[in-house]
Amino acid sequence: MAGTIFLSSGARWTDSSSVFALALEALIPMISDLETRNLVVALDEGNIGMLDIEDLPPHGRTEVLQILADGRHWEAAKAMITGGQEWIDALEKPMARLSALAAVAMREGTDGSSDSATRPCDR
Repeated sequence: MAGTIFLSSGARWTDSSSVFALALEALIPMISDLETRNLVVALDEGNIGMLDIEDLPPHGRTEVLQILADGRHWEAAKAMITGGQEWIDALEKPMARLSALAAVAMREGTDGSSDSATRPCDR
């Protein structure tokens, strides 16, 4: 199984369900907007396997994109990994790819929205 984050830029990030869950679990405590946090918690607890940034409230959308773009989710995720340095090394590339995609979405609009075509995501 896989999990996907659909970014407002039309891009998407897809990885294994465990990497997706780690990204959400690292992200949740950093979300200050209560409505947004509750939506992301519901997705995580329900094992939904996808997060569409466009479904978040505008303030929360911007906040989530900023957290992902600046890599705070990865810093938090590293602290959650107990499997040792090899696990951190294995997850660094997909988390960096998520940050890069979120940064593009942030540049394309303050709320992340864009009319650009969908960009394929390499895995």
